[in-house]
Amino acid sequence: MPSLKRKPTMKSTKKTPKEITNDDPEVVIDHDKSKVECLCPKCGKKHIMNFHWIGRGTPRKYCQSCRDSI
Repeated sequence: MPSLKRKPTMKSTKKTPKEITNDDPEVVIDHDKSKVECLCPKCGKKHIMNFHWIGRGTPRKYCQSCRDSI
């Protein structure tokens, strides 16, 4: 016995995508990257880098001065 509360509909329920208006096309925002505090494995100095990090803990990335000396 079918329920009287639910009535099957055969109509198409496709939604039209909303248009996104961008007033300033020169500004590009990358939502995957953010500023992350890193720890240099060589000298132990804390520094900030801009990259995508979803891991746990503090990422170990070489600082600019240690990267230049390698």
